[in-house]
Amino acid sequence: MIRIVGRAAVERARDFDDAVRRLVGEGVRELYLDLKDCPLLDSTFSGAVALLAEERVGSDPMIRFVLVDAKTRIVDGLSNLEVLPLLRVAEPGEAAVVSGPLVDLPVSQRSRQDAGEFCLRAHRALMALSPSNEVRFRELESMDAVYPVKDGQ
Repeated sequence: MIRIVGRAAVERARDFDDAVRRLVGEGVRELYLDLKDCPLLDSTFSGAVALLAEERVGSDPMIRFVLVDAKTRIVDGLSNLEVLPLLRVAEPGEAAVVSGPLVDLPVSQRSRQDAGEFCLRAHRALMALSPSNEVRFRELESMDAVYPVKDGQ
């Protein structure tokens, strides 16, 4: 389980991606996201969730996310961005039976270049989910001139 305290925003999206990939490397395939103390997920963070949820290992998802204590605002935002179908919302009390360590999401200092590249990748993942997201985030494509995304990222 990863606990996110405070805003899940662009500044934390890359750290989230790194933490999830580390846990996947340790064999984790289902990850509960404790959002009790998280007031919102911005579009970059939502895109990071979508990137990870859509990544495959063979025919299986690399990771399955389960949202715990997500506020209505967060669930509605993920639904509007077409990310919610990639996730599962925990039933009340379900997380109480989760075994394993609770990991707080760290916040590290990232370069503007790294943050910009990741922001663009995350929004491209959202744009791929629906035409309305493509229209909503089209202007971000101009970031590619400043933060070119490398092939395979």
